[in-house]
Amino acid sequence: MINFGARGHDVTDADTPEKLARGLAEYGVHNVQLALPRQFPDLAGAERINPGMGSYFRRVLGECGVDIAVLGCYINMTHPDDATRETLLRRFEAYLANARFFGAPVVASETGSVDADPGRFTEENFTEEMYQRSLASVRRLVAVGERFGAIVGVEPGANHPTAYTTPSGRTVRDGDQVEITRKALEAFGDRIVAVHIDDFTVDPDGGGLHRCNVDEGVMDVRGILEAVSAARPYIPVILEETRDEAIARTVRKYGSL
Repeated sequence: MINFGARGHDVTDADTPEKLARGLAEYGVHNVQLALPRQFPDLAGAERINPGMGSYFRRVLGECGVDIAVLGCYINMTHPDDATRETLLRRFEAYLANARFFGAPVVASETGSVDADPGRFTEENFTEEMYQRSLASVRRLVAVGERFGAIVGVEPGANHPTAYTTPSGRTVRDGDQVEITRKALEAFGDRIVAVHIDDFTVDPDGGGLHRCNVDEGVMDVRGILEAVSAARPYIPVILEETRDEAIARTVRKYGSL
């Protein structure tokens, strides 16, 4: 069985915790990646997040059978400006301090970019200097996470210092999708605490990737899910860029694997 979840902001009409809880339950998922800055920006600041907020979200979602698998706190932890990077890291630390009240075992971010506003693909992110900057931030956050009993989740991306795929749709070593998934599961083992399923299309001219609902792209969804399920049973598998009714469709098709 696949323990499916969704990103909260992929339930597109959920502008309150109550609507989010009902929507996720209606679509058949039992966990959520809750990214307050994306979905409830008025609640997202380091100065606003607090134990009561966490308890409220946990209670409302729990009443609909939904757990918070991941608390999303996306920051550019390699931001080129030192003062800005410090502010961002302190926000992440506030999320780590409050994660237990949300019932969230993991607080997650991407690693970031040489660009102040990450987005473009650039191999400038793959230098030793950028790796060391990213590593220093992760080590700092992990120390705080250990203090509060929270796991720091690091999400790799094609334009970040920890990257597996390129805009061509191939892996960094031109491997097969399922093969690279199995290798990642073997290499990282019990350090993998959640998985994203993010289908995509590839421009015919090799110009880039476009994310889409599951089964509307070229991802080997079944093969990857089978590999994940075999290696990490019941791990939260969070759909990304699969929205609304497409979430329910995916759960119906693949939930029993």
